Amino acid sequence: MNMDAVHLPFKRILLTGFRATGKSLVGKLLAERLRMEFLDTDEILCSQLDCCVADYVVQCGWDRFRRLEQALLQKLCEKSGVVIAAGGGAVLHEQAWQSLCHDSVSVWLRADERTIENRLSTDEHSPQQRPSLTGKDPRREVRELLAERVPLYRKGSDFAIRTDGRNPRELVDEIEQHLVVLAENYRTG
Repeated sequence: MNMDAVHLPFKRILLTGFRATGKSLVGKLLAERLRMEFLDTDEILCSQLDCCVADYVVQCGWDRFRRLEQALLQKLCEKSGVVIAAGGGAVLHEQAWQSLCHDSVSVWLRADERTIENRLSTDEHSPQQRPSLTGKDPRREVRELLAERVPLYRKGSDFAIRTDGRNPRELVDEIEQHLVVLAENYRTG
């Protein structure tokens, strides 16, 4: 069964996970496949702030950025028919994240430390879009933040997809298969 034959019983599809796990690229492809609107929380914030994440963080700090991010998550609760790529820290706003997850399906895109480190070091946009969160060595930062966030990603998602060494279209196919099962279970449950 494919998605054309399935009515989705949820308003939104959320993609969560650490930096460089593929949320933006996979989200765009998934939204295109499902004929839904695509929203990227980092892109929305950058547009509202008229600067990149790194510049804003240097000027105003992570705390202020996180407050804006939390307000955006609350506002996105009003949206339906969308695929949302949430910033890697969105799950830190547990109450806002829970509100957004209501009537949504949340997909955790996972990658191991080495994959994340490699993607961060080879992506030319990382310095502007993914500034250091702690000021520590990048490897140490990834390891420590993953240890902190993995329980939150696990708690705040309906299912997880490994992205290491996989093609984005393959990931979209797998997500679509999960969505079909969830929709069928919802319909019969």
